[in-house]
Amino acid sequence: MTDEVRDKLQKRIEELKRRMNYDANDLDYETHLHMMRDLQRILDSSKSVN
Repeated sequence: MTDEVRDKLQKRIEELKRRMNYDANDLDYETHLHMMRDLQRILDSSKSVN
C-alpha cells in the first residue's frame, strides 16, 4: 500500500471520528464506528505486511 493511500485512509478515519460527535442517531454512530474500525484494520494489516 502506498503512503498516499495510507494517508487517505487515515484522513477518512479522522473524519469519521469527528462526524461521530455530531451524529446523535444510533444507527449513524454505529455505521461510522464499524466503517472506522474496518479502515483501521486495513491500515494495520498493511503495516504488518510491510
